[in-house]
Amino acid sequence: MNNSKLYELYRTLDKRALRQLKKWVCSPIHNEHVLVEQLFVFISTRKSYTATTLKKERAWKYLCPNMDYNDLRMRHIMSNAYNVLVSFVRYNLSENAVFFQKKIFASYLFEQKLEKQAQKTLAAAADLLKKEISNESYYYHQYELEVLKLEEITKQNRINGLNIIPIIDHARLFFMITTLRYACTAMEHQNLRNIAYNIPLLDSILEEVKEKDYAAYPLLKIYYYGYLTLKKPEDTSHFFALKNYLNDNKLNAEEQKSTLLMCINYMLKKINTGKLEYARETFELYQYGIDTQCLLEEEGLRLSAFTYKNIVTLGLNLKEYDWIKAFINNYSQYLPKESRENYKHFNTAKLAFDKGDFNKAMELLLQVEYDEFLLNIDAKVILLKIYYQEGAYDALEALLDSFRVFLHRQKSLSYLKKNYTNLIQFIRKLLISPPSSQTIEKLKEEINTTQQLAERKWLLEQIVK
Repeated sequence: MNNSKLYELYRTLDKRALRQLKKWVCSPIHNEHVLVEQLFVFISTRKSYTATTLKKERAWKYLCPNMDYNDLRMRHIMSNAYNVLVSFVRYNLSENAVFFQKKIFASYLFEQKLEKQAQKTLAAAADLLKKEISNESYYYHQYELEVLKLEEITKQNRINGLNIIPIIDHARLFFMITTLRYACTAMEHQNLRNIAYNIPLLDSILEEVKEKDYAAYPLLKIYYYGYLTLKKPEDTSHFFALKNYLNDNKLNAEEQKSTLLMCINYMLKKINTGKLEYARETFELYQYGIDTQCLLEEEGLRLSAFTYKNIVTLGLNLKEYDWIKAFINNYSQYLPKESRENYKHFNTAKLAFDKGDFNKAMELLLQVEYDEFLLNIDAKVILLKIYYQEGAYDALEALLDSFRVFLHRQKSLSYLKKNYTNLIQFIRKLLISPPSSQTIEKLKEEINTTQQLAERKWLLEQIVK
Protein backbone atom coordinates (compact mmCIF):
# COMPACT_ATOMS: atom_id res chain seq x y z
CA MET A 1 0.00 0.00 0.00
CA ASN A 2 3.00 2.33 0.39
CA ASN A 3 3.09 2.75 -3.42
CA SER A 4 -0.64 3.35 -3.75
CA LYS A 5 -2.07 6.70 -4.80
CA LEU A 6 -3.98 6.69 -1.49
CA TYR A 7 -0.78 6.79 0.57
CA GLU A 8 1.00 9.13 -1.88
CA LEU A 9 -1.75 11.70 -1.34
CA TYR A 10 -2.07 10.99 2.40
CA ARG A 11 1.60 11.74 3.06
CA THR A 12 1.27 15.25 1.60
CA LEU A 13 -0.88 16.36 4.54
CA ASP A 14 0.59 18.31 7.43
CA LYS A 15 -0.32 17.76 11.09
CA ARG A 16 -3.17 20.27 11.05
CA ALA A 17 -4.70 18.72 7.93
CA LEU A 18 -4.41 15.21 9.44
CA ARG A 19 -6.38 16.35 12.49
CA GLN A 20 -9.07 17.76 10.22
CA LEU A 21 -9.08 14.59 8.11
CA LYS A 22 -9.84 12.53 11.22
CA LYS A 23 -13.01 14.57 11.80
CA TRP A 24 -13.86 14.45 8.09
CA VAL A 25 -13.86 10.65 7.78
CA CYS A 26 -15.91 10.32 10.98
CA SER A 27 -18.70 12.43 9.48
CA PRO A 28 -21.45 10.47 7.65
CA ILE A 29 -21.86 13.46 5.33
CA HIS A 30 -18.40 12.83 3.90
CA ASN A 31 -17.91 9.12 4.49
CA GLU A 32 -20.50 6.35 4.72
CA HIS A 33 -18.05 3.43 5.01
CA VAL A 34 -16.93 2.21 8.44
CA LEU A 35 -14.02 0.26 6.95
CA VAL A 36 -12.74 3.41 5.25
CA GLU A 37 -12.67 5.19 8.60
CA GLN A 38 -10.85 2.24 10.15
CA LEU A 39 -8.33 2.18 7.28
CA PHE A 40 -7.35 5.78 8.00
CA VAL A 41 -6.99 4.87 11.69
CA PHE A 42 -4.71 1.99 10.67
CA ILE A 43 -2.52 4.29 8.58
CA SER A 44 -2.34 7.01 11.26
CA THR A 45 -1.29 4.56 13.99
CA ARG A 46 1.79 3.24 12.17
CA LYS A 47 5.01 4.24 13.95
CA SER A 48 6.81 4.37 10.60
CA TYR A 49 5.71 4.14 6.99
CA THR A 50 7.42 1.33 5.08
CA ALA A 51 6.48 -1.41 2.63
CA THR A 52 6.17 -3.74 5.62
CA THR A 53 4.11 -1.56 7.97
CA LEU A 54 1.74 -0.54 5.17
CA LYS A 55 1.35 -3.99 3.65
CA LYS A 56 -2.21 -4.55 2.43
CA GLU A 57 -2.42 -7.88 4.24
CA ARG A 58 -1.61 -6.13 7.54
CA ALA A 59 -4.27 -3.52 6.90
CA TRP A 60 -6.80 -6.25 6.09
CA LYS A 61 -6.02 -8.07 9.33
CA TYR A 62 -6.63 -4.82 11.22
CA LEU A 63 -9.93 -4.19 9.39
CA CYS A 64 -11.28 -7.74 9.22
CA PRO A 65 -9.38 -9.88 11.78
CA ASN A 66 -11.67 -12.90 11.40
CA MET A 67 -11.75 -13.06 7.62
CA ASP A 68 -9.32 -14.42 5.04
CA TYR A 69 -7.55 -11.82 2.96
CA ASN A 70 -9.59 -10.65 -0.04
CA ASP A 71 -7.49 -8.56 -2.41
CA LEU A 72 -10.43 -7.41 -4.54
CA ARG A 73 -12.33 -6.15 -1.52
CA MET A 74 -9.21 -4.55 -0.06
CA ARG A 75 -8.68 -2.64 -3.29
CA HIS A 76 -12.32 -1.54 -3.17
CA ILE A 77 -11.87 -0.18 0.39
CA MET A 78 -8.72 1.65 -0.66
CA SER A 79 -10.52 3.13 -3.67
CA ASN A 80 -13.33 4.43 -1.46
CA ALA A 81 -10.77 5.80 0.99
CA TYR A 82 -8.94 7.57 -1.84
CA ASN A 83 -12.19 9.23 -3.00
CA VAL A 84 -12.88 10.41 0.55
CA LEU A 85 -9.34 11.77 0.82
CA VAL A 86 -9.61 13.58 -2.53
CA SER A 87 -12.84 15.26 -1.35
CA PHE A 88 -11.12 16.34 1.85
CA VAL A 89 -8.08 17.78 0.04
CA ARG A 90 -10.36 19.73 -2.32
CA TYR A 91 -12.24 21.11 0.67
CA ASN A 92 -9.01 21.94 2.49
CA LEU A 93 -7.67 23.82 -0.52
CA SER A 94 -10.89 25.75 -1.10
CA GLU A 95 -11.04 26.68 2.59
CA ASN A 96 -7.84 28.68 2.13
CA ALA A 97 -8.97 30.17 -1.20
CA VAL A 98 -11.10 32.90 0.41
CA PHE A 99 -11.37 35.03 -2.72
CA PHE A 100 -12.58 32.06 -4.75
CA GLN A 101 -15.20 31.28 -2.11
CA LYS A 102 -16.52 34.84 -2.10
CA LYS A 103 -16.59 34.99 -5.89
CA ILE A 104 -18.65 31.82 -6.36
CA PHE A 105 -20.89 32.77 -3.42
CA ALA A 106 -21.55 36.17 -5.02
CA SER A 107 -22.41 34.39 -8.28
CA TYR A 108 -24.85 32.16 -6.41
CA LEU A 109 -26.47 35.15 -4.68
CA PHE A 110 -26.94 36.92 -8.02
CA GLU A 111 -28.57 33.79 -9.45
CA GLN A 112 -30.95 33.73 -6.48
CA LYS A 113 -31.85 37.41 -7.03
CA LEU A 114 -30.28 38.45 -3.70
CA GLU A 115 -28.53 41.47 -5.16
CA LYS A 116 -27.79 43.38 -1.94
CA GLN A 117 -26.05 40.37 -0.40
CA ALA A 118 -24.24 39.72 -3.67
CA GLN A 119 -22.94 43.30 -3.90
CA LYS A 120 -21.75 43.15 -0.30
CA THR A 121 -19.92 39.89 -1.00
CA LEU A 122 -18.31 41.41 -4.12
CA ALA A 123 -17.10 44.38 -2.07
CA ALA A 124 -15.56 42.00 0.49
CA ALA A 125 -13.83 40.10 -2.32
CA ALA A 126 -12.45 43.37 -3.73
CA ASP A 127 -11.06 44.28 -0.28
CA LEU A 128 -9.26 40.93 -0.16
CA LEU A 129 -7.57 41.65 -3.47
CA LYS A 130 -5.89 44.78 -2.09
CA LYS A 131 -3.50 42.49 -0.21
CA GLU A 132 -2.14 41.04 -3.45
CA ILE A 133 -1.94 44.22 -5.53
CA SER A 134 1.73 43.55 -6.37
CA ASN A 135 0.86 40.25 -8.07
CA GLU A 136 -0.50 39.90 -11.59
CA SER A 137 -3.24 37.62 -10.24
CA TYR A 138 -4.70 40.78 -8.69
CA TYR A 139 -5.64 42.04 -12.15
CA TYR A 140 -7.02 38.68 -13.21
CA HIS A 141 -9.23 38.46 -10.13
CA GLN A 142 -10.38 42.05 -10.64
CA TYR A 143 -11.24 41.07 -14.18
CA GLU A 144 -13.32 38.14 -12.85
CA LEU A 145 -15.24 40.43 -10.48
CA GLU A 146 -15.95 42.95 -13.22
CA VAL A 147 -17.20 40.17 -15.54
CA LEU A 148 -19.53 39.01 -12.76
CA LYS A 149 -20.86 42.54 -12.40
CA LEU A 150 -21.36 42.83 -16.17
CA GLU A 151 -23.29 39.55 -16.29
CA GLU A 152 -25.65 40.87 -13.64
CA ILE A 153 -26.02 44.25 -15.39
CA THR A 154 -26.93 42.62 -18.72
CA LYS A 155 -29.40 40.25 -17.04
CA GLN A 156 -31.24 43.29 -15.71
CA ASN A 157 -31.23 44.87 -19.19
CA ARG A 158 -29.58 48.05 -17.98
CA ILE A 159 -28.57 50.37 -20.82
CA ASN A 160 -26.17 52.69 -19.00
CA GLY A 161 -23.17 51.97 -16.82
CA LEU A 162 -21.64 48.98 -18.60
CA ASN A 163 -18.23 48.28 -17.04
CA ILE A 164 -16.52 47.32 -20.30
CA ILE A 165 -13.44 49.51 -19.76
CA PRO A 166 -12.51 48.10 -16.30
CA ILE A 167 -12.87 44.57 -17.70
CA ILE A 168 -10.53 45.33 -20.61
CA ASP A 169 -8.06 47.23 -18.40
CA HIS A 170 -7.68 44.43 -15.86
CA ALA A 171 -7.48 41.76 -18.55
CA ARG A 172 -4.88 43.81 -20.45
CA LEU A 173 -2.67 44.34 -17.39
CA PHE A 174 -2.84 40.68 -16.40
CA PHE A 175 -1.94 39.60 -19.93
CA MET A 176 0.93 42.09 -20.25
CA ILE A 177 2.52 41.27 -16.90
CA THR A 178 2.15 37.52 -17.38
CA THR A 179 3.57 37.64 -20.90
CA LEU A 180 6.60 39.67 -19.80
CA ARG A 181 7.17 37.45 -16.76
CA TYR A 182 7.29 34.29 -18.84
CA ALA A 183 9.22 36.02 -21.60
CA CYS A 184 11.95 36.53 -18.99
CA THR A 185 11.76 32.85 -18.05
CA ALA A 186 11.88 31.83 -21.71
CA MET A 187 14.90 34.05 -22.37
CA GLU A 188 16.81 32.58 -19.41
CA HIS A 189 15.95 29.04 -20.47
CA GLN A 190 16.88 29.84 -24.05
CA ASN A 191 20.31 31.07 -22.97
CA LEU A 192 20.97 27.92 -20.97
CA ARG A 193 19.53 25.28 -23.30
CA ASN A 194 19.63 26.84 -26.78
CA ILE A 195 15.86 26.57 -27.14
CA ALA A 196 14.03 29.29 -29.09
CA TYR A 197 10.59 30.53 -28.01
CA ASN A 198 8.15 32.49 -30.14
CA ILE A 199 5.99 34.58 -27.79
CA PRO A 200 2.96 36.11 -29.56
CA LEU A 201 2.36 39.86 -29.14
CA LEU A 202 5.55 40.35 -27.11
CA ASP A 203 6.86 43.11 -29.38
CA SER A 204 3.52 44.93 -29.14
CA ILE A 205 3.60 44.77 -25.35
CA LEU A 206 7.17 46.08 -25.22
CA GLU A 207 6.23 48.97 -27.48
CA GLU A 208 3.11 49.71 -25.41
CA VAL A 209 5.06 49.92 -22.14
CA LYS A 210 7.79 52.00 -23.76
CA GLU A 211 5.42 54.56 -25.27
CA LYS A 212 2.87 54.97 -22.44
CA ASP A 213 3.04 55.86 -18.77
CA TYR A 214 2.79 52.73 -16.64
CA ALA A 215 4.63 54.13 -13.60
CA ALA A 216 1.63 53.24 -11.41
CA TYR A 217 2.16 49.54 -12.17
CA PRO A 218 5.60 48.61 -10.76
CA LEU A 219 5.26 44.89 -11.47
CA LEU A 220 4.70 45.59 -15.16
CA LYS A 221 7.77 47.84 -15.28
CA ILE A 222 9.89 45.29 -13.38
CA TYR A 223 9.29 42.55 -15.93
CA TYR A 224 9.63 45.04 -18.77
CA TYR A 225 13.10 46.08 -17.60
CA GLY A 226 13.87 42.50 -16.58
CA TYR A 227 13.23 41.30 -20.11
CA LEU A 228 15.29 44.10 -21.63
CA THR A 229 18.28 43.28 -19.39
CA LEU A 230 18.19 39.79 -20.87
CA LYS A 231 17.50 40.90 -24.43
CA LYS A 232 20.00 43.78 -24.49
CA PRO A 233 22.65 42.96 -21.88
CA GLU A 234 25.07 45.53 -23.29
CA ASP A 235 22.72 48.36 -22.23
CA THR A 236 23.17 48.68 -18.46
CA SER A 237 20.49 51.37 -18.16
CA HIS A 238 17.82 48.67 -18.06
CA PHE A 239 19.58 46.98 -15.14
CA PHE A 240 19.77 50.19 -13.11
CA ALA A 241 16.11 50.95 -13.86
CA LEU A 242 15.24 47.45 -12.63
CA LYS A 243 17.43 47.83 -9.53
CA ASN A 244 15.51 50.96 -8.52
CA TYR A 245 12.47 48.79 -7.83
CA LEU A 246 14.23 46.68 -5.16
CA ASN A 247 13.01 48.92 -2.34
CA ASP A 248 9.48 49.38 -3.69
CA ASN A 249 7.23 48.82 -0.67
CA LYS A 250 4.31 47.89 -2.92
CA LEU A 251 5.95 44.57 -3.76
CA ASN A 252 5.32 41.46 -1.71
CA ALA A 253 8.19 39.23 -0.56
CA GLU A 254 7.91 36.94 -3.59
CA GLU A 255 8.14 39.80 -6.09
CA GLN A 256 11.00 41.45 -4.18
CA LYS A 257 12.92 38.19 -4.39
CA SER A 258 12.12 37.81 -8.09
CA THR A 259 13.35 41.36 -8.78
CA LEU A 260 16.55 40.80 -6.79
CA LEU A 261 17.29 37.54 -8.62
CA MET A 262 16.84 39.22 -12.00
CA CYS A 263 19.38 41.87 -10.94
CA ILE A 264 21.82 39.26 -9.64
CA ASN A 265 21.52 37.04 -12.72
CA TYR A 266 22.23 40.00 -14.98
CA MET A 267 25.35 40.86 -12.97
CA LEU A 268 26.56 37.25 -12.96
CA LYS A 269 26.35 37.10 -16.75
CA LYS A 270 28.40 40.29 -16.94
CA ILE A 271 31.06 38.72 -14.73
CA ASN A 272 31.00 35.47 -16.72
CA THR A 273 31.78 37.44 -19.88
CA GLY A 274 34.83 39.05 -18.28
CA LYS A 275 33.32 42.22 -16.77
CA LEU A 276 34.95 41.73 -13.36
CA GLU A 277 34.24 45.34 -12.38
CA TYR A 278 30.68 44.23 -11.59
CA ALA A 279 31.79 41.79 -8.87
CA ARG A 280 31.47 44.29 -6.01
CA GLU A 281 27.97 45.37 -6.99
CA THR A 282 26.87 41.75 -7.41
CA PHE A 283 28.28 40.85 -3.99
CA GLU A 284 26.41 43.76 -2.42
CA LEU A 285 23.18 42.59 -4.04
CA TYR A 286 23.71 39.18 -2.46
CA GLN A 287 24.45 40.80 0.91
CA TYR A 288 21.23 42.80 0.60
CA GLY A 289 19.33 39.59 -0.10
CA ILE A 290 20.86 37.90 2.96
CA ASP A 291 20.36 40.87 5.28
CA THR A 292 16.69 41.24 4.28
CA GLN A 293 16.19 37.43 4.16
CA CYS A 294 14.92 38.01 0.64
CA LEU A 295 17.05 35.12 -0.64
CA LEU A 296 15.77 32.73 2.01
CA GLU A 297 12.75 30.67 1.06
CA GLU A 298 9.90 31.36 3.46
CA GLU A 299 9.13 27.74 4.26
CA GLY A 300 11.81 26.72 6.74
CA LEU A 301 14.04 29.68 5.72
CA ARG A 302 15.98 27.64 3.19
CA LEU A 303 18.87 28.94 1.09
CA SER A 304 19.62 27.39 -2.28
CA ALA A 305 23.01 25.69 -2.63
CA PHE A 306 23.60 27.60 -5.89
CA THR A 307 23.16 30.97 -4.12
CA TYR A 308 25.33 29.87 -1.19
CA LYS A 309 28.17 28.89 -3.53
CA ASN A 310 27.90 32.05 -5.64
CA ILE A 311 28.11 34.29 -2.57
CA VAL A 312 31.25 32.50 -1.39
CA THR A 313 32.87 32.72 -4.84
CA LEU A 314 32.23 36.45 -5.15
CA GLY A 315 33.34 37.17 -1.60
CA LEU A 316 36.58 35.29 -2.09
CA ASN A 317 37.32 37.13 -5.34
CA LEU A 318 36.88 40.37 -3.39
CA LYS A 319 39.01 38.99 -0.50
CA GLU A 320 36.16 39.40 2.00
CA TYR A 321 37.62 36.51 4.00
CA ASP A 322 36.21 37.31 7.45
CA TRP A 323 32.69 37.92 6.13
CA ILE A 324 32.79 34.75 4.02
CA LYS A 325 34.07 32.61 6.89
CA ALA A 326 31.17 33.76 9.06
CA PHE A 327 28.72 33.30 6.19
CA ILE A 328 29.86 29.72 5.45
CA ASN A 329 29.41 28.72 9.09
CA ASN A 330 26.24 30.69 9.88
CA TYR A 331 24.24 30.00 6.73
CA SER A 332 25.06 26.35 6.00
CA GLN A 333 22.18 25.48 8.34
CA TYR A 334 19.74 26.95 5.80
CA LEU A 335 20.93 24.70 2.96
CA PRO A 336 18.87 21.66 1.89
CA LYS A 337 19.66 18.87 4.35
CA GLU A 338 20.80 16.42 1.67
CA SER A 339 23.56 18.76 0.40
CA ARG A 340 24.39 20.76 3.55
CA GLU A 341 27.63 19.06 4.56
CA ASN A 342 28.95 18.79 1.00
CA TYR A 343 28.53 22.49 0.32
CA LYS A 344 29.92 23.54 3.69
CA HIS A 345 33.04 21.38 3.15
CA PHE A 346 33.43 22.48 -0.47
CA ASN A 347 33.16 26.20 0.24
CA THR A 348 35.44 25.93 3.27
CA ALA A 349 37.91 24.27 0.89
CA LYS A 350 37.61 27.23 -1.47
CA LEU A 351 38.28 29.61 1.42
CA ALA A 352 41.34 27.57 2.45
CA PHE A 353 42.64 27.57 -1.12
CA ASP A 354 42.25 31.32 -1.53
CA LYS A 355 44.15 31.88 1.72
CA GLY A 356 46.96 29.61 0.48
CA ASP A 357 46.29 26.58 2.70
CA PHE A 358 46.39 23.98 -0.08
CA ASN A 359 46.70 21.00 2.27
CA LYS A 360 43.51 21.91 4.12
CA ALA A 361 41.74 22.55 0.80
CA MET A 362 42.70 19.09 -0.52
CA GLU A 363 41.67 17.45 2.76
CA LEU A 364 38.22 19.08 2.66
CA LEU A 365 37.68 18.31 -1.02
CA LEU A 366 38.07 14.61 -0.25
CA GLN A 367 35.00 14.89 2.00
CA VAL A 368 32.79 16.15 -0.85
CA GLU A 369 30.72 13.75 -2.95
CA TYR A 370 30.62 14.95 -6.53
CA ASP A 371 27.07 13.87 -7.41
CA GLU A 372 25.97 17.42 -8.17
CA PHE A 373 27.05 18.53 -11.61
CA LEU A 374 28.19 22.13 -10.99
CA LEU A 375 29.85 21.15 -7.71
CA ASN A 376 31.76 18.50 -9.63
CA ILE A 377 33.02 21.11 -12.10
CA ASP A 378 34.06 23.57 -9.39
CA ALA A 379 35.91 20.89 -7.45
CA LYS A 380 37.87 19.97 -10.60
CA VAL A 381 38.78 23.64 -11.11
CA ILE A 382 40.15 23.98 -7.58
CA LEU A 383 42.23 20.83 -8.07
CA LEU A 384 43.56 22.19 -11.39
CA LYS A 385 44.69 25.35 -9.65
CA ILE A 386 46.28 23.47 -6.74
CA TYR A 387 48.18 21.12 -9.07
CA TYR A 388 49.40 24.05 -11.17
CA GLN A 389 50.51 26.17 -8.24
CA GLU A 390 52.14 23.21 -6.46
CA GLY A 391 53.93 22.15 -9.66
CA ALA A 392 52.28 18.70 -9.71
CA TYR A 393 52.38 18.63 -13.51
CA ASP A 394 51.70 14.91 -14.07
CA ALA A 395 48.54 15.09 -11.96
CA LEU A 396 47.65 18.36 -13.71
CA GLU A 397 47.99 16.85 -17.21
CA ALA A 398 45.84 13.87 -16.25
CA LEU A 399 43.14 16.10 -14.78
CA LEU A 400 43.16 18.44 -17.80
CA ASP A 401 42.55 15.44 -20.09
CA SER A 402 39.77 13.94 -17.96
CA PHE A 403 38.13 17.36 -17.49
CA ARG A 404 38.14 17.97 -21.25
CA VAL A 405 36.44 14.60 -21.87
CA PHE A 406 33.94 15.31 -19.09
CA LEU A 407 32.95 18.65 -20.64
CA HIS A 408 32.71 17.15 -24.14
CA ARG A 409 30.10 14.68 -22.90
CA GLN A 410 27.86 17.45 -21.52
CA LYS A 411 25.59 18.30 -24.44
CA SER A 412 23.39 20.86 -22.66
CA LEU A 413 25.95 23.10 -20.94
CA SER A 414 25.67 25.98 -23.45
CA TYR A 415 27.97 28.95 -22.60
CA LEU A 416 29.35 27.30 -19.42
CA LYS A 417 31.06 24.59 -21.46
CA LYS A 418 32.98 27.19 -23.46
CA ASN A 419 34.06 28.97 -20.25
CA TYR A 420 35.77 25.85 -18.91
CA THR A 421 37.06 24.60 -22.26
CA ASN A 422 38.86 27.92 -22.66
CA LEU A 423 40.23 27.59 -19.12
CA ILE A 424 41.79 24.22 -20.02
CA GLN A 425 43.36 25.69 -23.18
CA PHE A 426 44.91 28.61 -21.32
CA ILE A 427 46.34 26.40 -18.58
CA ARG A 428 48.04 24.35 -21.32
CA LYS A 429 49.41 27.56 -22.83
CA LEU A 430 50.75 28.59 -19.43
CA LEU A 431 52.58 25.25 -19.25
CA ILE A 432 54.29 25.61 -22.64
CA SER A 433 54.74 29.39 -23.02
CA PRO A 434 58.40 30.49 -22.91
CA PRO A 435 59.07 33.18 -20.26
CA SER A 436 59.66 36.07 -22.68
CA SER A 437 58.00 39.42 -22.15
CA GLN A 438 56.57 39.37 -25.69
CA THR A 439 54.80 36.02 -25.33
CA ILE A 440 53.59 36.92 -21.84
CA GLU A 441 52.02 40.16 -23.07
CA LYS A 442 50.42 38.35 -26.00
CA LEU A 443 48.95 35.69 -23.68
CA LYS A 444 47.73 38.33 -21.25
CA GLU A 445 45.95 40.16 -24.07
CA GLU A 446 44.40 36.92 -25.29
CA ILE A 447 43.07 36.13 -21.79
CA ASN A 448 41.63 39.63 -21.40
CA THR A 449 39.89 39.58 -24.79
CA THR A 450 38.40 36.07 -24.59
CA GLN A 451 34.77 36.64 -23.68
CA GLN A 452 33.81 33.20 -22.36
CA LEU A 453 36.44 32.22 -19.82
CA ALA A 454 36.31 30.81 -16.30
CA GLU A 455 38.93 31.86 -13.71
CA ARG A 456 40.18 34.83 -15.77
CA LYS A 457 41.51 36.63 -12.69
CA TRP A 458 43.46 33.55 -11.52
CA LEU A 459 44.98 33.02 -14.99
CA LEU A 460 46.22 36.60 -15.10
CA GLU A 461 47.71 36.22 -11.64
CA GLN A 462 49.73 33.21 -12.81
CA ILE A 463 51.25 35.25 -15.66
CA VAL A 464 52.34 38.02 -13.29
CA LYS A 465 54.15 35.48 -11.05
